[in-house]
Amino acid sequence: MGLDIAFNRIADAYDAQRAHPHEVSAQIGPAIAAVAGPGALVLELGVGTGRIALPVCAAGCRVVGVDLAREMLRVAQQRPNARIELVQADVAQLPMRADRFDAVLAVHVLHLIANWRAALAEIARVLRPGGAFIQGRDWRDPQSCAERMRGKLREAVMELLPGARPPGAGAAIGQAIARLGGTIEPEIVAAEWIAYTSPAEVLHGMRQRADAETWALDDALLEAAVARVAEWAVATWPDLSVPQAVPHRFILGVVRGEWQ
Repeated sequence: MGLDIAFNRIADAYDAQRAHPHEVSAQIGPAIAAVAGPGALVLELGVGTGRIALPVCAAGCRVVGVDLAREMLRVAQQRPNARIELVQADVAQLPMRADRFDAVLAVHVLHLIANWRAALAEIARVLRPGGAFIQGRDWRDPQSCAERMRGKLREAVMELLPGARPPGAGAAIGQAIARLGGTIEPEIVAAEWIAYTSPAEVLHGMRQRADAETWALDDALLEAAVARVAEWAVATWPDLSVPQAVPHRFILGVVRGEWQ
């Protein structure tokens, strides 16, 4: 399944699954704007429904959002106060001139792109000298039920389908950024909060393919993998319906450079 097709299918439910609490978004936007600079022109790759772009825009930046999924862009366009320029395009072939943007923002995007090297080259091309490449990511406590179960799902998939892995490669991405002229800066914790979820809710999300990691799995493989996670969960917690605390952070990785 192509990523644009997958995201098109979940566009109307995406915010319900992935949206940050309002008070968290109110911290994320200013944190990104502080890195980009006052009134900065920011390009967000994989803008989706605008869940990150809107708070950044509200914090004083001008935002251009790119996404391949037409339905995600439709939802973004319908959001209240959507003052974002939206463009349907492939992030590996950006229809923007060189040296245009003060910052390029990507949140949970590069690991989904098979041709991530081309995407990085495009990021370097459209960034002005001295501009920032900002990667945002949601962190959850590795000891929380949600992350322990996510890890078990990955283990199950690897056991059932040896060699399975996401298309991106973390260490290689860092090396490629350095070759393009970028210097990695210390990470920034933009927000911290606690949410509550139960193991039963996590299992339901897995079966509903709420996480992009499940989209490449066929139905039989997903069913078999989730069954293994469920078996482990039953042996781990006496009542899967009881909500548990899940500490969250939203973290910014920043790279600046003269860009080549």
